[in-house]
Amino acid sequence: MSLRAMVASIRVGWYREFNWTNPLTGFSLRTVGPLASVIAASTVYYVGSTNNIPPSFDPSRLAYILIGAALYAHVAAYSWVPTLAIAEGKWTYVFPQVYISPHSSLPYLTGRTLASFVTSTLTVIVSLVLSFYVLSSVFHTNIPFIVTPLSVGLLFFAMLVNIFAALGLGLLLSAYALFATKFEWALPTYVAGLLMVFSEALFPVSFLPHPVSDVANVLPFTEFMRASRQAMIYGDMHSYFSYIGLAVLGGIIVLALGFVAFRYAENRARRLGVIDKKTA
Repeated sequence: MSLRAMVASIRVGWYREFNWTNPLTGFSLRTVGPLASVIAASTVYYVGSTNNIPPSFDPSRLAYILIGAALYAHVAAYSWVPTLAIAEGKWTYVFPQVYISPHSSLPYLTGRTLASFVTSTLTVIVSLVLSFYVLSSVFHTNIPFIVTPLSVGLLFFAMLVNIFAALGLGLLLSAYALFATKFEWALPTYVAGLLMVFSEALFPVSFLPHPVSDVANVLPFTEFMRASRQAMIYGDMHSYFSYIGLAVLGGIIVLALGFVAFRYAENRARRLGVIDKKTA
């Protein structure tokens, strides 16, 4: 994989992330979505729990939802980038130009994903900080976050580890996008909805029926959520590193499956001549 091609793709990705406009404006606009999703999910929980008889509001549960909603928005922001890069590239006839040089598609998609990862990491941190202060003030409660250099560093490390699984998922969806002429724009939305349910973003996967809960329980995205909550809420280092280890293992497996599927689909797409087939 060409490092030079990946760096160039990261630059292209950043230009695309900011819509080719002022970076500060683009960054501010991208912060609105994660912030709104965190506040909306937290508000639904607060209203529902305080209107129970008896009230069941728990600040720890609010922190649980806040972390999950923010990190789910983070994953959803960049794991779908390879699929969307192919779809928009085919529609604008940009993606076929990637194939002028041999084996240049993978560094292009990886670079686009990494660019979006950096942007979404910054936006999710800003949205977490803002939502923490907004919700603490509005709900008049103390959200039990552990905010230390160690906990923040562990959260960043968990985000880095999750790149393996997110990129693997992106490549799996890209294998479909190479052949698709319809619905490839909507496919990430459908998968994002499933991931919100199966990744323990808003509620424990133990609430799901068997065997669905068993599958969700071993997903690397679920382990990533659990590790992040251990870093920022519970502070159990043994559990944190256990979850991180499972997230790394699962992420490598998903990445390997995504790589194999994408390479197979790419070679077949070359033979069938559908690389430059414009989407509907």
